[in-house]
Amino acid sequence: MPSLVSRTAAGSTPVHTPEERRNLATILALRRATVEGRREFLAPGCRVHRHGMAHLASRGGFTDGSGYTADSIADRHDHIEDIVAKGDRVWAIWTIRGTHTGPLFGIEPTGKPLNTLELGIWRLTDGKVVEAWFFADEYGLAETLGLGVFGGT
Repeated sequence: MPSLVSRTAAGSTPVHTPEERRNLATILALRRATVEGRREFLAPGCRVHRHGMAHLASRGGFTDGSGYTADSIADRHDHIEDIVAKGDRVWAIWTIRGTHTGPLFGIEPTGKPLNTLELGIWRLTDGKVVEAWFFADEYGLAETLGLGVFGGT
């Protein structure tokens, strides 16, 4: 299935409004930024809904959306698989690759390689993220970290 981001009209010009192109550029820059650097792309009062990793976070006692830092996956690289923009929304799916090098939702470093799929949806206003939703392959990550089905070790 071809990416919607590369769709074109009769010619070769992408069919995106200036707002959509600006939003795509903002999210691509956000995804390239460090974990801490991503804050500069958020509007004051930005609402983040993290559904992926919620069970791992809860298992580790992290109920506020925290539980990881740049040290959790020090060599982290996000490879964008696809990205789509429509109006004030951007949807992207990416693969997180790296090594579990620091505490991750209370799980001590395992040194294991990680390869996890995640989906993000962002709503932007004036070039800033005002709301975001994240969904991840939490089960696959738990298996990689040796947790078995949630709760098991």
